[in-house]
Amino acid sequence: MSNNNNGGNHKKLTRHHIIPRSRGGSNGENVVEIPIHQHECWHAFFGNLNPTEAIEFIEIVFIGKGRKKKKKKWTQEDLYRLQIRMQEKTLRRKQREEIKLIDSLAY
Repeated sequence: MSNNNNGGNHKKLTRHHIIPRSRGGSNGENVVEIPIHQHECWHAFFGNLNPTEAIEFIEIVFIGKGRKKKKKKWTQEDLYRLQIRMQEKTLRRKQREEIKLIDSLAY
């Protein structure tokens, strides 16, 4: 963490991994410094989602993407389960891509 003097307004910064380390994200270009409050808000709302998943999360929760009818009320558990399903979907897609790559190298 570091302090940033932004026009006399001190904000404590923290490092945020765009692709979470727990999901294969690295350091370097994958890391940005953001205010601690924004970092806490990101993880409070999006958990461990990557940016692409976060956009889809917003589309599902607030716009009703993929549903015939927009859900009126989301519980904390609903939101958590949605995050888990989205992470599992990303993992399955990455696994399929890896299998295709291995198959292409085998021939």
